[in-house]
Amino acid sequence: MKDLKELRKEIDVVDAGLLELLKQRFDITEQIGEYKAKNNQELFCPEREEEKKQSLRETLSGYKNSKYLESILCALMDCSKYQQSNNTYGTRDIYLIGMPGCGKSTIGRMLAERIQRDFMDMDALFRTSYHITPSACIRNKGEDEFRALESELLRNISQKTDPASKENAKSFGGGVRSRIISCGGGIVVKEENKEIIKNSLVIYIKRDLDKLTSKGRPLSEQNGVEKLYAQRKEKYEGWSDHTVENNGTIEECLDHILSIIKL
Repeated sequence: MKDLKELRKEIDVVDAGLLELLKQRFDITEQIGEYKAKNNQELFCPEREEEKKQSLRETLSGYKNSKYLESILCALMDCSKYQQSNNTYGTRDIYLIGMPGCGKSTIGRMLAERIQRDFMDMDALFRTSYHITPSACIRNKGEDEFRALESELLRNISQKTDPASKENAKSFGGGVRSRIISCGGGIVVKEENKEIIKNSLVIYIKRDLDKLTSKGRPLSEQNGVEKLYAQRKEKYEGWSDHTVENNGTIEECLDHILSIIKL
């Protein structure tokens, strides 16, 4: 039987070979991403990915360490997707701001899926972090208390110390992927929040007021949509890097955003 020193030398030789092959693979996937971006093709193809995974399972069938190899190769495919996404759309987090009901959460979720980012809904994360919904917090504790907690949460998100980011880091080898973050409609109320998100890409989702609903939104119910908009309009416009209207289809809105963020 070979001794430990000899076996470790063999591992070093294999690792060196693997590293060179991985470098070649990432060079090729980078070229694929550039080709797709240049020709306006979808960055990701679920059918191709599933085909690759099925072929992998068939190739590894019967091998005693197949589950380890499959997990490594699936992680490699994921890394290649993030590489292509970052090369095409950059690495900055994207914050979506706008009036309550303008479609930030729906658009953010679909955008994150389209460009392989993690999606975070601040209203949902608020509920998870503080065990109370934003609307209940406003009704029971007042808007000032809600805004203080909201700013704390935003700061944690930006510093990647919130629970969702920590979980993301665990699943991605310690690094946190770029994210799409849907902010609450009143995130612009506190000026300190502008400083927190200023180094990210901020997109204002604008929707006609007659298309917004105040149901289940205590501040909209209390003040009226028109009054809230008048109070926040200048901040939405001043805080954002781009404005995208959501008055047509969701796909039209998504296409507009993609054209903006493509490098």
